[in-house]
Amino acid sequence: MTALAKARDLVRLGVARAVGRALPFSVTFILTHRCNFRCEYCEIPERAAEEMSDAEFCAAIDELRAAGMARASFSGGEALLRRDAPRIVRHAKRAGCFTSMNTNGWRTGNVLRDMSGILDMVVLSLDGPEPVHDLVRRRPGSYARVIAAIEQARGLGMSVATITVVGPWNVERIEEIAALAGSLGVWAYFQPAHEECFDAEAGLHPALTPAVLAEVAERLERLRARGLPIGASPGFLRRLRQAPRFHDCAACNAGRYFATVMPEGWVVPCHLTSGTGQYLNGREVGFARAFFEMPHPQAGDGCAISPYVETDLIFRLDPRAIAAALRRGDGAPGRVR
Repeated sequence: MTALAKARDLVRLGVARAVGRALPFSVTFILTHRCNFRCEYCEIPERAAEEMSDAEFCAAIDELRAAGMARASFSGGEALLRRDAPRIVRHAKRAGCFTSMNTNGWRTGNVLRDMSGILDMVVLSLDGPEPVHDLVRRRPGSYARVIAAIEQARGLGMSVATITVVGPWNVERIEEIAALAGSLGVWAYFQPAHEECFDAEAGLHPALTPAVLAEVAERLERLRARGLPIGASPGFLRRLRQAPRFHDCAACNAGRYFATVMPEGWVVPCHLTSGTGQYLNGREVGFARAFFEMPHPQAGDGCAISPYVETDLIFRLDPRAIAAALRRGDGAPGRVR
């Protein structure tokens, strides 16, 4: 994306905000709900069903780009179970979008090399040191593969971050995970495990009490003070301390300036609210219309999903969230020895 295109996209966003109009500035495309893992905390693969073709995803990208999309992220399930995933990401890059992908690192292999120059950022799931990671992932060797994927992506010049879903299986290992991220030279993000991936009202894992989350926030702040690459903004840590009511879903910018396209074509604010409204399917009515006519959640206690919270804070013009995003965009934080 050229500097002129970036400026044009930001001006478009600024105008939309000034007049109170929605704009699909950042869109996550869930390429599939299928996954090659069955992790302790995730039931997404149980929802695997129909998926759009690569041509349909590319058409959605074109339509949403014309409507104002500047950032396209790709996720799953495991997005790389689709062999056409690189082709879809390449299409978004050619359309002028900043591109990112979430992956578990098992199938990266030569794919990351093929995506060099078209994938701006890769986020890899890291659940703990090797025994913890492999146990949670229920796949021996998964830790070795994700570490190899991190090193490969770093070598290709991609921005790299890890994301750790925190639960009783690893809440006592946060310091080790942060130190590992520091040694690898990547940003580390942490988010509490939700009970249901598609239902915000189900709340968090019962072991993650408000007291536990407040302690996690304090520990992350201490780690950052020690120079470790904690990606969370102060606003995210503040929301952790507000559990179980993190914030007001009705005030969230999901569905206003960022949204999610599900594998079947449904356009929703986020996956946690995907079952709470009468959403439209972009294959049937067009993806721009599905976005602009999307009903917004009227109630709810919010979530602690790190990418959603950080994105919401950015669109609220939280200066420290914006600064954190700029630091992340500048590249690797440097290795901590």
